[in-house]
Amino acid sequence: MADKIPLKSPTDFADSKDWRAYIRETVPPDEVNYTLALGRTTLFIRFYEGRGLSFPDVFRAELNRIEDIREPERTALLEALNGRIFAAMTQLLLGTSEEANSATVAGAEPTSLRETVENLLDYLTKKNPGFALWTHYSKQIQQTSDATTWEEFVEKEFNGADDPEAEFTLLMGQLGKILAIFRDRNLVLPALDLERIQFLHHLRGPERNQQARAIVQSLLEVITPCASA
Repeated sequence: MADKIPLKSPTDFADSKDWRAYIRETVPPDEVNYTLALGRTTLFIRFYEGRGLSFPDVFRAELNRIEDIREPERTALLEALNGRIFAAMTQLLLGTSEEANSATVAGAEPTSLRETVENLLDYLTKKNPGFALWTHYSKQIQQTSDATTWEEFVEKEFNGADDPEAEFTLLMGQLGKILAIFRDRNLVLPALDLERIQFLHHLRGPERNQQARAIVQSLLEVITPCASA
């Protein structure tokens, strides 16, 4: 478990990049991938704790079993376990989203809906480096008439590299545009998507980009009927 490792937690760092750099400097090279994966597991455990819930015994038992397995199988198994934990978390959120969303629709005034999105935008700008880059870009294009496109801006920022970080940053631009629509039209942001967006920047690798694409698609499905109404 994470508490058996005498290392700082991802939550001890304001920027997840600093935590990953710390791990690479502190942990032996053959332990880095496993430790990074275990850091994601720690965040998932905190998710349950933050809601007053017990981390599922089935996941805890498998995590304990994986600790005794040698590399590279150990890291592969932990990554697979992280995927199952995240899926369970999503189902947990889904189970409460309809009730929470109905309460919001029934009792919220337009200003409170707008404030919800504004607060989310501020949070993402502070916590999510990809979204912070989008915020910087969107302010920049308001001050010039011949600004580069978002795609060109990201390509230049990442030196044209076609990598997961660049893809994630592009997706954050799409998310930023969609959230602006929710804000400006006083639309209800689904509770499930709100939770997933807030947790998104803690993820890494293919899992993060997959979830980002799913969130963007989910929100597009919400606003599309509104646009055609």
